[in-house]
Amino acid sequence: MSINKLDIENLKETDIFSLILFSLYKIREIPEYSVLSELVYVLDKKNLINFLECFGGMTITIPTLNELKIIINVLLLYQLVDIEGKDYIKSLNSLDIQTFNKKDIEICYIKLKSLLEKYNFNRS
Repeated sequence: MSINKLDIENLKETDIFSLILFSLYKIREIPEYSVLSELVYVLDKKNLINFLECFGGMTITIPTLNELKIIINVLLLYQLVDIEGKDYIKSLNSLDIQTFNKKDIEICYIKLKSLLEKYNFNRS
């Protein structure tokens, strides 16, 4: 299969950026580049450039949505218990965590609490 001039002229800007990143992956043969060409369908041109400027040369692992939801629930639990002074068990049970392991929330909460004890967030 070959690409002719008409094929190239019909490409959208996102397709061109995808082709650029796919070519980079294939030419450099770096496995971590394998999904880069998909970024252009998630980020617009400006944000893709910003992303590359900020993270260029790094290897990063993107968390799953479930990991993000767990941390959001852990932060909410911290808010309820440690800032508002509400009961831990009642607060834990009030969270929308039926899709998560409650033990994961509790383990992360303990780690977060320990982490936050080391920081002073007063801005005065």
